[in-house]
Amino acid sequence: METLYLTKDVKIAREHSTLVVIPAAGPRRRVPISGLKHVIVAGEAQLTTAVLGLCGRSEVRVTILDWHGNVTGTFEPKGSPAAGKVRVLQAAAFLDPERRLGFARAFVLGAARNIRANLKYRTYRGNHDIELQLSAIELLMGQIPTAGCVESLMGIEGQIRAYYYEAWARIDSRLDFGARRRRPPNNPLNCLISWFNGLAYSMVRNEIAKTHLDDCISFLHATREARSSLALDLAEIFKPAICDTIIFEAVLRNQMKPDWFHQEEGVCRLAEKGRAETLQLWVRKTEERVQGECSFREIVRQEALAIERDLLGLSEYRPWRRKI
Repeated sequence: METLYLTKDVKIAREHSTLVVIPAAGPRRRVPISGLKHVIVAGEAQLTTAVLGLCGRSEVRVTILDWHGNVTGTFEPKGSPAAGKVRVLQAAAFLDPERRLGFARAFVLGAARNIRANLKYRTYRGNHDIELQLSAIELLMGQIPTAGCVESLMGIEGQIRAYYYEAWARIDSRLDFGARRRRPPNNPLNCLISWFNGLAYSMVRNEIAKTHLDDCISFLHATREARSSLALDLAEIFKPAICDTIIFEAVLRNQMKPDWFHQEEGVCRLAEKGRAETLQLWVRKTEERVQGECSFREIVRQEALAIERDLLGLSEYRPWRRKI
């Protein structure tokens, strides 16, 4: 097991080279540190410096999520430093307006293609009321190669998502969530979008850490302190294929239940049951074979390596696209 997800209020202890997960009620669970790379805590947890020491020596990252799926903090193992050559080349690409714009265009184009693939799949399933939104998205996609700056690309990406979310309600009334609200979400669908986007960010960040890339140097999103901006860049490509697909399936297959959520005073958050069951959907989606080849987790790692190869001048980076 590479990633350990914890959703209940637990204590985490150490026994030799094993993590012991102690819930408030129920049996203890022992997880060998060998093979573990990431612990994601999506509930209240108590742990000791002995646990963090074991994680640090074993190069295991610990990520803390809040009720809405936002990353509130991460324990980073010391690990080995990023390769100096790749870091220098990545910084040079960021400082070169044309190189930076090239990567930014690739990320926006990759996201747009996968958004279009989601909608085209729905038209194949009989949802022809979204042709207007599809046409608008395709017109905007035509502007990506000629966008003259990162800010223009962000504007195009925002318009594409606006048409995309508009199409959701036309696919099925149960997918109508009104305006996009993030911090905090105000209804179940906004809650699920934020939750799964947060999980995608955590997964992408963990896969970038397995390469020589510096996750603080990004090309599309602004580089800020205390943020893995490159993970935000790369996550854009995969959110339609992973996060949105899980939500579509959960809603259209009647898997989403009212008791997944706590709703109060215009704020919606996942209940313990909702966190546990949505994480099951997440694990199933990210670990399944995609297009008969790799899991999404492996594809994300390959995508990060493809960026590294481009920086090294070995091959041009081309964003991953979902097959319809």
